[in-house]
Amino acid sequence: MIKKIIILLSLLPTAIYANDLSLYGIFNQGGIVIGNHPNAKKVTFENRELKLSDEGYFLFGFSRKFKNNSSVKVELKNGELIEKSFKINERTYEIEVLKGLPSKMVTPNPEQREKIREDRATLSYAIRSNSEVSIFPKNFIRPLDGRTSGLYGSERILNGQKRNPHGGWDIAAPVGTPIKATAGGKILLAQKGFYYTGNVVIIGHGYDLKSMYIHMDKINVKKGDIIKQGDVIGTVGMTGRTLGPHLHWNVYWQNIKIDPELLMKVNVEN
Repeated sequence: MIKKIIILLSLLPTAIYANDLSLYGIFNQGGIVIGNHPNAKKVTFENRELKLSDEGYFLFGFSRKFKNNSSVKVELKNGELIEKSFKINERTYEIEVLKGLPSKMVTPNPEQREKIREDRATLSYAIRSNSEVSIFPKNFIRPLDGRTSGLYGSERILNGQKRNPHGGWDIAAPVGTPIKATAGGKILLAQKGFYYTGNVVIIGHGYDLKSMYIHMDKINVKKGDIIKQGDVIGTVGMTGRTLGPHLHWNVYWQNIKIDPELLMKVNVEN
């Protein structure tokens, strides 16, 4: 028997409870949702089987241009199937114009492009790698205080040339400002010298969720380290392609970029 529930949601953090299935999060392009059913055996979203904790927790997210409607299906241990449908709110993104970047950071030469290809392969491997941890991430903290200098999803024009949309949240702060881990996890990459992104740390939080910290100065961790929420992983810098000191913070669910500001609103423990 299939029980199907259709939900229409707002842009605010939303908690939904039906048939012991709960969903909490931002049902918005770029948003992320944490779900739970104590008797869940298998959970699928967009034909992808989700990783499931022993307590029945799971999570999933929406890309920058995710379609309007979707659903999550939960197979219970007794064989019952629950399907919950929902509407995803569309967003309008800002246009970000940056001038004064060195030309090599906008139109790199062939040698520089080869370096960029190598960098992207390294970063992609880390983002796609497995990072199982025992504790399910139920809440998240801001890595540092500072002024927002760049928004997730904005259309970017660099030195007059249109480039890919901005994939994260930029927080401006002085060089040397400590950067904290948004949640506990395992260090998947801690490496300096990337062409565009400079010095980078990637943390795997388990359940296909990862956070990426870009343009850092000092790095205080190494690959394989297990860290707790709030641990200082390094400091703010201005390495790579940047006009000033700031943290560029990316969040990934699987290989999909999620809005870090929306992640901050998800807290299932309160």
